[in-house]
Amino acid sequence: MKNLTIEYFLKKFSNLYPKSIDLSLDRIKILLNKLGNPEKNLPPVVHVAGTNGKGSTVSFLKNIFSNSGLKVQTYTSPHLISFNERIRLADGIIKDDFLIDILKECNFYNQDEPISFFEITTAAAFLAFSKSEGDILVLEVGLGGRLDTTNVIVKPLLSTITPVSLDHTEFLGKTLEQIAHEKGGIIKNNSSVIIGPQNKTVMKILNEIAYQKGNNTFLHGRDWDFTINDDGSFFLNYLGSSISLPKPNLVGLHQISNAAQAAACALSQKEFKITNEDLATGIKEVNWPGRLQKLYLNFPDEKIINLEVWIDGAHNPNAAFNLSKSIKFIKKDNENYTVLILGMLNNKDYASYLKHFEKIIDYLICIPVPNCKTSQDPEKLKVFAEQELAIPTETSINFIKALQKTISKMPAKKTTIIISGSLYLVGEILKIADYKFK
Repeated sequence: MKNLTIEYFLKKFSNLYPKSIDLSLDRIKILLNKLGNPEKNLPPVVHVAGTNGKGSTVSFLKNIFSNSGLKVQTYTSPHLISFNERIRLADGIIKDDFLIDILKECNFYNQDEPISFFEITTAAAFLAFSKSEGDILVLEVGLGGRLDTTNVIVKPLLSTITPVSLDHTEFLGKTLEQIAHEKGGIIKNNSSVIIGPQNKTVMKILNEIAYQKGNNTFLHGRDWDFTINDDGSFFLNYLGSSISLPKPNLVGLHQISNAAQAAACALSQKEFKITNEDLATGIKEVNWPGRLQKLYLNFPDEKIINLEVWIDGAHNPNAAFNLSKSIKFIKKDNENYTVLILGMLNNKDYASYLKHFEKIIDYLICIPVPNCKTSQDPEKLKVFAEQELAIPTETSINFIKALQKTISKMPAKKTTIIISGSLYLVGEILKIADYKFK
């Protein structure tokens, strides 16, 4: 008898379908039917789509709802260290024994039928949520929206769409208009949708979809917006009222936007009572690893002692823009050096990404994403940065060697070090640093 571990099932599920991504709802609907349709036995769902800020918005929502006394479940992807992170039950990240039982059940009913990894593991998440106590489920879209595996939810409590930009164009379409239609696919008939900051074209498309489906629609700039104070606190302006809220416990102006959207979502639903104090505490105490997160790294054998670094999973041009604008918040001094250690996947628009750091960073070190067959060649990144942007650049074989190069070139006390380009890179760093999720 095989040792039926989480790793065993995840490896098996990775090999059931020839494509890692093949957007369709057909296969998961078949499996969910065999499982007894757990997606129909869930607590009220808040469905979150968008290009950037989905995970942070989910985290803000989780904290706000938890502080109101609700038992909150969440589903997010990808994970950083352990698969279990994707499925959070009311009492925390799903435990190994329960997850193994869930995966075993999905494996039994699937009978080795072709199905993608994300499809069968999302079915597993729905099964786990249906078997657990919860008052509300905050559900993050995996990719797109219309044909995303999570979009089997027929009647969410509400849907929300964070800023939409170009990403995953090979699956969602080459234009912003096409991508907006895909994201808007989570908007359901006669429901409620909260739409975050968008450019005019995207906002018009999403608003039209919501109107056609008879939605109660809350648009950024019309029904809600926010005003930022000098100290990072902000006012949420919601349907004519102004609510004073604290500086989020996540760094960057974009996180204030995410916090404001989450607060607008919490106020827009009528199923549960949410107070201004719930909003404030949830925003102030939020924790979401890998998003402009400060770490102190210690690798004594490598002569790296208590070295302050910032890690961020920004992996597309819009996220790079947010990161570049956030650097001023984390620099120790305006006169200090800023070093970016960058690793990206080979399907990302590295040219548009790097342009946001022109004249922002002083030095760039390009590395491969560890344990990743689709990592971008660091030399390709280097050539572009040097020839097109005139950024002093070199390559290194891994982030440890890159840190050593940084230390040898620049005094640590006067250098701001940022590691970014991929959530997979960030996850490997957290794993090596033995980070513990709460």
